[in-house]
Amino acid sequence: MKKIASLFFCVLTFSSFSLGQPLVGDLYFTSLKIDSVQMPKACEMYSSYFLSDSSSKKFNEDCSSDSEGIGFHSLLDSTVFIYFHGDEKRQYLDLARAFQNCVGPYPEDSTVGTPGTHQFSEVMMFEFLRFQECGIIQFSEDSLKKFLQNAIDQMIAKNRRCPDLDGSTFSEGSGSYGSMFGPGCCSLVESPSAIFKISPAVGNIRIKEISSGKYQIDGIPEGTAYSLFNLNGQLISKGFVGNGVLEVPVKRAILKMNNKWFEL
Repeated sequence: MKKIASLFFCVLTFSSFSLGQPLVGDLYFTSLKIDSVQMPKACEMYSSYFLSDSSSKKFNEDCSSDSEGIGFHSLLDSTVFIYFHGDEKRQYLDLARAFQNCVGPYPEDSTVGTPGTHQFSEVMMFEFLRFQECGIIQFSEDSLKKFLQNAIDQMIAKNRRCPDLDGSTFSEGSGSYGSMFGPGCCSLVESPSAIFKISPAVGNIRIKEISSGKYQIDGIPEGTAYSLFNLNGQLISKGFVGNGVLEVPVKRAILKMNNKWFEL
């Protein structure tokens, strides 16, 4: 376990001039039962299920596992280091961007580095379903999908900083309980397929562009809080909508308001 933990620590201390990397930590579960007997050979189990013989060698050199956990760079997005550990009673998940840094004072820090291809939520779903398939965790596939989607939805709904899971914490039973203290930057993600789901206008909310970069928003109370992100998931601005008008400083953006997402 010390070897895997040190690998994750190295990811979090990639550069001395930053606060750290975009990450998700302290995700705590009790339902994702780990087979501790199988865990020491989890890397080999994983590679034998999903990789060819030629690819397995490289993966097993990167991957580390022991009786308590497994850590490796995700095959879905190699910029994400995943560390899953625990036992039959308690399980923990940590995710971090291996090649990105948060630069600047918290919480105004920004992100630099190699963009990823998928959001943390996509990596989490992808890798847990693989853990289930190869026997690392004991859970039926359909139940696992529903369980994970519910956890992801809770974290995204309560995330006031980033559009995905970055900075979230979670405890099964009590749900998402806010954000970690720093780093405050969000993941850089390039792939269009990785952009989070955006809800269309619903209920009485209507958004209309009335001039370049200026939007009229109807159907919300005066002073409704909002957060504005670019398409890489970086926070551009946040505040309160005044007089039903919102000014957007970029051509394309994602608006979060009333726990709903709108593409502008």
